[in-house]
Amino acid sequence: MASVKQYVVLLLAVVSFIYTLYVVTHLVKFLSAPRKTSKIYTWVFNLLDNKSRLETAYGPMVFNTLYLILFIFQHSFMKSSWAKKVFQSIGLASAERAIYSLTSSFCLHYLMKNWITASSIILWQVDVDAYKWLWWSFVLLHAFAWMIICGGSMIMDLPEIIGIKQAYYDIKSYAQPLAYKSFELRHLFSHVRHPSFVGLTVILWATNLMTLDRLLLAVMLTAYMYFAWSTDHSDLIYQKCQLQRKKEELKSH
Repeated sequence: MASVKQYVVLLLAVVSFIYTLYVVTHLVKFLSAPRKTSKIYTWVFNLLDNKSRLETAYGPMVFNTLYLILFIFQHSFMKSSWAKKVFQSIGLASAERAIYSLTSSFCLHYLMKNWITASSIILWQVDVDAYKWLWWSFVLLHAFAWMIICGGSMIMDLPEIIGIKQAYYDIKSYAQPLAYKSFELRHLFSHVRHPSFVGLTVILWATNLMTLDRLLLAVMLTAYMYFAWSTDHSDLIYQKCQLQRKKEELKSH
């Protein structure tokens, strides 16, 4: 018989899943919507002649950096072994992933809600309003990148990533979902829990309007992914084997 605590954890996981989807839809718009180009702008090469424009960017850059640090700190701290031990010690091991997803979504939502555009300095811009084919090129490129991320999330077991499966398995008195996965896959998951580094990198950098704040966002998140997603040679071999296995399965059908 499942306890009240287990049902509360399952409810928390469902709430986390819904809220995460809500935040992700806003993230798609935040990162991928083609941005309006300004008629008055300053190229980065002209900063010495336009010190006032550089001064107006100080405030936005400082606050945006703090928002990014908050998100990165939460994202790293709550997946640490110390945090996992704390959840286990208080009897909330099955809720650890759901709480992690919920707090990550909250920090990301807070970042987007408070993000300040530093539009006084522009590194490059492409006027997508003038040419429809340019607008569609950016939209389709980002749509393709998001499809890869979405597909990768499904392949990597989205309910387990969000934390719903952990709560459900706990109610059923099963072992945690990772226990049913191969050693190689668990090893990969210990390094990477998000799909498509390349897809997210394209989304961050392929923008028609590269303002100073967007450059900050792209640089910090790309650097964080490089340092945090530390796959090794065994992970690469495993993924190659799985890809070859999928190809053989498709050929046999």
